Amino acid sequence: MTEGDEPEYALEMARVGKRFGANWVLRNVDLKVRRGSIHAIVGHNGAGKSTLMKIALGAETPTEGEVRIGGRRLTFARPAEARTFGLGMVMQERSLIETMTGIDNLFLNAELQNALGCVDIRRERAEIDQLTRQLGIRPSSLSLRVSDLSMIERELLEIARALRLGNQVLVLDEPTAALSRDEIGKLFEVLGIIAAQGTGIVLITHHLAEVFQVSTEVTCLREGKVTLSCTTQDTSMAHLIAAMLGQREEGQSGSKGRVVEEGHDVPSRAAAGGGERTPALTVRHLRVGTTLSDVSLDAFAGEILGIAGLAGSGRSTLLRTLFGDARPSAGEIRLEGIPYRPKSPSEAIAVGVFLIPQDRGVHGLVLSKSIFENIMLVLLRRLSNWLRFLKFSDGRKDARRMIGALDIRGVGMHQPVNELSGGNQQKVVLAKALTLESRLLLLDEPTFGVDITATRAIIMQVRNLADRGAIVLWASSDLLEMTSVCDRIAILRNGIVSAIIAATERHAFNERALWAAIERS
Repeated sequence: MTEGDEPEYALEMARVGKRFGANWVLRNVDLKVRRGSIHAIVGHNGAGKSTLMKIALGAETPTEGEVRIGGRRLTFARPAEARTFGLGMVMQERSLIETMTGIDNLFLNAELQNALGCVDIRRERAEIDQLTRQLGIRPSSLSLRVSDLSMIERELLEIARALRLGNQVLVLDEPTAALSRDEIGKLFEVLGIIAAQGTGIVLITHHLAEVFQVSTEVTCLREGKVTLSCTTQDTSMAHLIAAMLGQREEGQSGSKGRVVEEGHDVPSRAAAGGGERTPALTVRHLRVGTTLSDVSLDAFAGEILGIAGLAGSGRSTLLRTLFGDARPSAGEIRLEGIPYRPKSPSEAIAVGVFLIPQDRGVHGLVLSKSIFENIMLVLLRRLSNWLRFLKFSDGRKDARRMIGALDIRGVGMHQPVNELSGGNQQKVVLAKALTLESRLLLLDEPTFGVDITATRAIIMQVRNLADRGAIVLWASSDLLEMTSVCDRIAILRNGIVSAIIAATERHAFNERALWAAIERS
């Protein structure tokens, strides 16, 4: 095919719909990515962005509609079809193997071979030379283990892998989440070079400012439908936010279509009672890696403090640091007036601090073990006598109490956790924290992937714990839900807490105002 014959669009998705059971997650979606353009896709978590790109990659089959890559129609007959047509994707969950070198990662499962079936080192070196010049990668860095590379070098290596396998379309899912401002600038320079060579780039991002910084076109998804699609110069930040949020009523519906409890219309408990109150948790000038540079905040006993920010803002890092799973390089933490700096999660649990992690299946549960065994794991010290024998009868009482209180639905306490629904799995993680009567409860996306009924149960139990005097930090990307759950919300941006907004501040304590505060540069 000659240059003049090449299609205008690198990627075309027409009338695409996807249904899981009775639930449509995408409906009648049209997306056209021009060759040589950078096309941003924005929308809340659960809007359908990732599902749409999985369909483009051939990892999901659409219920209806069609996909074309470089003018060739995707048949979904085999998983590698999209790749052979020229689509490469860098997932949000990075795939590099840290113990291997950059070169080994670059050609992993895709080695160049000669006629004898051996690795063709000469051809690989020629390809490395081309990629390093194109992407501005230091050639010497590819000889290092990935663990020794900077974050921008890792990101460029991921892009190099994707470009090797697909040069028609490059899809990037939240590529700037772990990068500094200077590194983001470098990445955007590289994307401009790639686009100038004719590749169509899809940029999935929560950072709306980046849309105007680097993209030429933008599409917004809300609840599986396109609500805006235009050139970037023909829209504005206000229009993008409106397209993302629609006409939703504050306090009624979360961004994943869940109904959250209404009536959370009381003054912030942090401000209740009159006069000055002593914070139960103080954080001063906390620095952790390159993510948190100078974080200071106070949290009070009996309140739920929200932690809001874009992907890569440090929400999870802050919670992990308070849980002893990440080490700060500077700063001070005090818990109820006493210096607090746990060296490990076990030290944090010993003093009543518990984290409900974002990835419950990896860090929150032992999926092959039963409900009872998972709850018992946090009670071993309390349930052992002076001979170190476990009092299983007491453990069973605690497990039964939590199963009843949280309405964990299964066939019994000895059912393996991997047989439970996502909502019931999350309830088991919460049961561990409630059984401990945590002094400080840290929740990272606690209702993500959880249904309406389970969400209500989790919110109710967390509020009950706060009412008993616990400190609760609730980190989430669902701002509307947070306005219904939290007493105050701290905004994390550029490594610092840029604002703390109380529920009593009516003009600022709503989804639109919070989005504006997060995006404000």
